Amino acid sequence: MSTLSHHRSWKASARLAVLSGLLLAGLLATVGACTSPPVDLSYAGSARAAYDEAMEAFEDEDYPEAVRLFSVVKNKFAYSQFAAMAELRIADSHYAQDKWAEAIDAYRSFAQNRPNHPEVPFALWRIADSYYEQIPSDFIIFPPAFEKDQAPTKDALRALQSYVEHHPTHKNASEANERIRACRELLADYELYVAGFYLNEERPESARARLEKVVAEYGDLVGRWCEAALKLARVYATQGKADEARATALKLIAAHPTRGEAEDARLLIAELH
Repeated sequence: MSTLSHHRSWKASARLAVLSGLLLAGLLATVGACTSPPVDLSYAGSARAAYDEAMEAFEDEDYPEAVRLFSVVKNKFAYSQFAAMAELRIADSHYAQDKWAEAIDAYRSFAQNRPNHPEVPFALWRIADSYYEQIPSDFIIFPPAFEKDQAPTKDALRALQSYVEHHPTHKNASEANERIRACRELLADYELYVAGFYLNEERPESARARLEKVVAEYGDLVGRWCEAALKLARVYATQGKADEARATALKLIAAHPTRGEAEDARLLIAELH
């Protein structure tokens, strides 16, 4: 074969290789275009993508990053359905880290700004639960819970009562009622503890105020109420208030005639005579 013929043959082969490569690249591009899902660049699509990214961080328990990403959704896509859910997930992120104050503020903001949202009952429950988590606990090396500051208990009680009042059939209402009773028991115990302290310090007037509070507000807590009523009757007697002492003793006897406190009340009435 001549040199010219060989050169022409090589050029033809080269053209064929280039054309084959172009056809293959075009085919691959076509296949890729058919198999890759289209990217939704709409406002709603971008909001969903941003929310999904934040949820990945939340589910990975990277809560600081989740808060940052949910805040982007909340601010950048404020008119999408994902803005409300982002607000709620921000609160959940604080809650998951035991950041009770931040969680309460976030849940409360959500409930106030979106009162008709179906997740409002859940937010109110989480507010109450966050308060409840801050109630003093009993530990062997520390004083009993009822000897500690009861401000968190009062906050939890108010939040729980509000939740049950507005959403009595919500899934956590039963547990909320149990916690309401637990809070009230702790508060009654605190009043009795303080009253006992004042009695030991021979300050019957201060003790009387605490005992009157238990008798007036905790009639459903029978054991505590009977204890307070008997002590109150005795305080009245030591202060020379015979009529008040007799009336309180009779009230105790009428309410719970078979209890030991009622028998002591009868003896007190006899002494007054």
